[in-house]
Amino acid sequence: MGDGEYTLTKNVLKNFILRVDLLKSDIINYTSLADKLAVNFDRSEKKQIKKFKLKFTQDDSEMIKEDNFDHVLISEDNNVTLTFSETQNAFWIQSNQYRDNTVYKNIIQNIIEAFNIVSPEIQAKRIGMRYINEFKCSTIKGVSNIYGKRLSTIVKQMLKEPEQSRLIGMEEYNSDGYKIRFQYGIPNKFYPSVISVFDLLMDIDSYVESTIGINEWEEIIVNLNHSAYKKFSHEINEKYLKELK
Repeated sequence: MGDGEYTLTKNVLKNFILRVDLLKSDIINYTSLADKLAVNFDRSEKKQIKKFKLKFTQDDSEMIKEDNFDHVLISEDNNVTLTFSETQNAFWIQSNQYRDNTVYKNIIQNIIEAFNIVSPEIQAKRIGMRYINEFKCSTIKGVSNIYGKRLSTIVKQMLKEPEQSRLIGMEEYNSDGYKIRFQYGIPNKFYPSVISVFDLLMDIDSYVESTIGINEWEEIIVNLNHSAYKKFSHEINEKYLKELK
């Protein structure tokens, strides 16, 4: 997931998302940010997002339409997108071909440089990294070849109920403000049919929720990456983990 001991050269990630939610501010110029970063991408798109809100007066109410935009920067070769969202007051990097932190490292550095020019006082309220892994598994017996002992025991026990069409467990952890939302189980690609194949999910959302100055972003992201990897390696079958490296 990262560099050195945190890298999996044969990972099975279906999707990777690095998202930064920002504190409300009137000084963020998303168009300017997107323009500054566009040189590092193959193309860009500007998506109009219609937003409606009610304005109340003493005697009446009025529906007001606001036009906001998502600015999407696309790297075709690297299969990476960077989205700045006016509506959500956030930006995120997304890829379905994640290999290691080179997917996002330079992009984050460029974003921080751009913010330091456009909005140097900006602060985040949440930074999260989400790794969605999917593993092929054809039989119940095969679950223990992928999951570690703890997870495979839980999943096999849950599978004893008849006529199940989906099986998802969720756990949450908090270590000194570094949080993890951990989901696992059998999503079932043939849902809502009864489970007949046992492809497995390991969805790790590693995040921090607090006021985070821009000079802290890179360190937080490194720690979130390592936290997610440690959870992954703790819950995966040791032999299978070696195969992924």
